[in-house]
Amino acid sequence: MKKGVWIVGILFFLRIVHGQVPFFFHADDVLLKNKITQNPEVIIKYLIFEENLKQLMTTLEHQYPKTDTLINGKRVIPVVFHIIHTYGSENISDEQVLDGLTLLNIDFNKLNPDTANTYHLFKSRAADCKIEFRLARKDPNGNCTSGIVRHYDPSTNFAYFETMAQYAWEPKHYMNVFVVKNIYPSDMSLPDGAFIGGMSPFPPNNPLSQMLTGGDTLKDGVLIRHDGVGSIGTATQMGGMPINMINRTFTHEAGHYFNLYHTFQNLMAGLIPSSSGCPSFLAPNGDEVSDTPPVDQATINTSVQCYPPGSRNTCTENPDEPDMIENYMDYQWGYCNNIFTLGQKARIDATLNGYRRSLWSKENLIKTGVLDTNTQLCSPIADFYTPSPMICQGGTVQFYDASFNGPVENWIWEFEGGTPSSSTQKNPLVTYDQGGIFKVKLKVFNSSGMDSLVKTNYIHVWSNSQVIDAPYFESFENGGQNNFLSINEAGGSWTLKTGTGCTGTKSMYVPNFQNGRGGSKDILVSPVYNLTTFTGQAVKISFKYAYAGKIIPGSIITPSDTAFDKFLVAISSDCGKTWQTKLSYSGPSWATANPTQNEFSPTSPSQWKTAEFIIPAGQVSQLNRMRIKFEFFSNGGNNLYLDDININLLSAGMEDLRSILKIYPNPVQDELHIDFTDVVTRSFTYVIYDIVGNEVVRGILYNTHEIINVAHLKSGTYCINLISDRENFSIMFVK
Repeated sequence: MKKGVWIVGILFFLRIVHGQVPFFFHADDVLLKNKITQNPEVIIKYLIFEENLKQLMTTLEHQYPKTDTLINGKRVIPVVFHIIHTYGSENISDEQVLDGLTLLNIDFNKLNPDTANTYHLFKSRAADCKIEFRLARKDPNGNCTSGIVRHYDPSTNFAYFETMAQYAWEPKHYMNVFVVKNIYPSDMSLPDGAFIGGMSPFPPNNPLSQMLTGGDTLKDGVLIRHDGVGSIGTATQMGGMPINMINRTFTHEAGHYFNLYHTFQNLMAGLIPSSSGCPSFLAPNGDEVSDTPPVDQATINTSVQCYPPGSRNTCTENPDEPDMIENYMDYQWGYCNNIFTLGQKARIDATLNGYRRSLWSKENLIKTGVLDTNTQLCSPIADFYTPSPMICQGGTVQFYDASFNGPVENWIWEFEGGTPSSSTQKNPLVTYDQGGIFKVKLKVFNSSGMDSLVKTNYIHVWSNSQVIDAPYFESFENGGQNNFLSINEAGGSWTLKTGTGCTGTKSMYVPNFQNGRGGSKDILVSPVYNLTTFTGQAVKISFKYAYAGKIIPGSIITPSDTAFDKFLVAISSDCGKTWQTKLSYSGPSWATANPTQNEFSPTSPSQWKTAEFIIPAGQVSQLNRMRIKFEFFSNGGNNLYLDDININLLSAGMEDLRSILKIYPNPVQDELHIDFTDVVTRSFTYVIYDIVGNEVVRGILYNTHEIINVAHLKSGTYCINLISDRENFSIMFVK
């Protein structure tokens, strides 16, 4: 029978522990239902498209076209991989790419040994699709290419169809594969821990693809996470789970590229997607394939084990057959899948003789160089990076060559402001003795050619003369924001907000409601501070913030939801070269106001909160070059406001409280007593920190005598911090 249609191939995993077992969660229905509800006219276009495809399939069944472009009986597809990265683990190796391409060829040609696991009833339906995927050897300009191109772009953290359009080689000539760190649709908010494994439109002439891509023919190809490619490297743990999908995410997404739908999807005639993949009077078409039995819902594993083939039958039809849970277009773990059917191959054949025909024409195989199997040496394309472009004056920077396309035989580096000022090493170490912002240049050579790259304003060296001695207070009322560094990946960046402040009329804010891009980061980095003016004493760093979640209205199909963003605060002891996280917020608990469907702006003092962390006395002497980083992670939520950054002694201004407060015993064993010897009309929050500044206990004081249970704390030195609306006081104690 036939089962569901889907606009775009998505593998959407939700990293949730359900009995300690991760499981699939597909977001396809959400996007599909919303789009079709908004564009019901697409159903008629879809039915016409499918009828035309069926006619072509019938023609091919009786008269397969003769062609001289079959190579050893196979259609050869030129492929280019675009690795979009920020020099992290998503910048996968050539070896992982080649492994993925090899496994893709194995699956599409029924050479995978796990065909032995195909249910006996379906073995005769298993198809050899007779397709060979080869890396392109010529780029669109006719230059030598390895077929693996690398692009530095922070959008790898929130890639979507726009990313494809930006880097695509002409899709009529190349199958473009876009390898990214994360996939994040611009019109969704993802739950915490969720990630999308792959997202691939059907061919651009399919009206369901046009509904999402707007008809942009450059939004064509396979968009996939780095750990969905191959079976080695990062693929050994997809999404951080102990799951190796053995490239089957890639196989699944390539199926969509050739017009295959999910086996469990269904489209209700003239209306909306059916809630079930089982056929009905109003939803008879399913996945438009006659030899894939209907499936009620996606097959999602509840453990690392596969469902036994033939063990599930979720629909009743005539003849009644079990679900083909081992099909590549279902949702089991990759190592549970092993089959394309003859009916699916017929759709692939029709697509290759329709919209995708130019890909495997003789002219295109010559143009892309894939007929030439001789060894070639391409000239390198220069690239380099350092993980630490921000340092203190007198600091060192380790540079790494990241050139690609061809092996590099020689390097020539030039370092403005650095010592040495030049180098011929592959990965040189450079010292910067003067403050400033400097460029770096690299030339790379081999016997086929050379290339060069200049990165201007690349190395930021913080001068000793720019260091600010503590104590320090920043209210952003007098231009202090000009000393801060704003780093923006997409959407609105940290901006001075006039008319909104906690204690004044100004603050810094992220305009996330109007201009945020889900999945992106906005970073605000402070100037460099010298805390050694407080050597031997504990230091408190505090700030005020205001934030609310964003209510996303529901529709007749989807329920309403609330999007919350994430916020992280870190410090650096070396001007920003390395960072240590001190505070991390996510979910509804960090909001200072109720969620709202409108753009949030704090309207009262009660909508501001104080956040703080302690630098223990033993660490202060090491912080003569400290910076603070405020990092906002957008999840399509609301605005964040920041004000009143305060760096001061932990006990500053607390003498009046000290005279009426007793904390005992010290040392303590199981119970810590807090006594006020006079009437206190204000409430206090208490926070206990360990010796390295980690919060271990938090609570509220309601009475003039309180007992805090500390029996669970390990032996050591602790700091208890008492906080009211106008005071902040701390005392060290030993357990």
